[in-house]
Amino acid sequence: MRLRLIILSLFMAFALGDNFCYAMTPAQKRAKAKEIQMRKREAAKRKAAKKKAAKAKAAKRKRIKDGKPLLYVYTYNKQTGDILPASHVIVQDIHAYPNKRPKVSKDTDSKRARISRGLPFGTYWAVAAKTGWFHSDTVVFKHQEDEDTIRLFLYPETRLTFTVTDSLTSRPVSANIIVRHPEGHKIMQTTSDSIHTLLAVLLDDRVPYYTIEATSPDYYPFNDTISDYSSYPGVIMSPKEIKSFVLHKIYFATGKTHILATSEPALQELYQFLQIRPNQRIRIVGHTDNIGSDRSNQVLSEGRCTAVKQQMVERGIAPERIEVDGRGERDPIVPNDSEEHRQMNRRVEIVLL
Repeated sequence: MRLRLIILSLFMAFALGDNFCYAMTPAQKRAKAKEIQMRKREAAKRKAAKKKAAKAKAAKRKRIKDGKPLLYVYTYNKQTGDILPASHVIVQDIHAYPNKRPKVSKDTDSKRARISRGLPFGTYWAVAAKTGWFHSDTVVFKHQEDEDTIRLFLYPETRLTFTVTDSLTSRPVSANIIVRHPEGHKIMQTTSDSIHTLLAVLLDDRVPYYTIEATSPDYYPFNDTISDYSSYPGVIMSPKEIKSFVLHKIYFATGKTHILATSEPALQELYQFLQIRPNQRIRIVGHTDNIGSDRSNQVLSEGRCTAVKQQMVERGIAPERIEVDGRGERDPIVPNDSEEHRQMNRRVEIVLL
């Protein structure tokens, strides 16, 4: 009898584990409960994942059965490789006739920069576009697996700004400008003027070079290649024959012959012109508007011409190379009927002798 009790006690000890030998503390009970809870959660996760995989597999079979296997299209920045959201994507069957409605025409989402669409297996082309970007290359691909992935890369626009100037005076030149692609078609055609000559054109970094042409009646034709978009010097045109030009941005004190400090760039321009043509003689001709008497305007124009000549002499130009002629208000280029026109008539003209 005693032996039986001993055997039964040992059996219960093995069956119940440590709890038979001693009672668990509250902390041990909480740890045990937590462990059981974690095991239940892991089991639930495994069950959910298995259910999700089965559901995805069933959905995949249904898509293929219905003839709509899934296609993903992603858009990226070609230079950085970053995703590029809100790009418009077009996907079309390669055998579709022209102007047929595309299979896909929608914007990528703002989070993953992608679109998803169920399309039948086949051969397609895809392209992406976005404002401020050159469109992607057209990609031709075979859609032959469910969840096929296509990546499209867009190129940021490069804005090239340049000026059109005279090679001798650095003054703006009015000219007809044409920028061409290497294949010969025009990228831009515009006309610069003699006041605002800062022009801009959008160029594609994928193209190795562009050609630029400029024509103007008084200048030799200009033709150049643009390959370095970051440091293009601009269009510099050589004049056929110069007879005279207006010295722009020369400023005097109101009603006086004193030249203001803001005129320094114009004075330097005239000095450089005389420097590169050491045998050139000039006549400085001064003009005024019609405000004031004829006599006062005549004296004022003569004094201003003399002031410009003095500036050149002080910089090292021989005085015998420079003549002065004050014309007063006698030769307006526009009627003196507004302040803007009167400002145009107040000018200093350089005549080549």
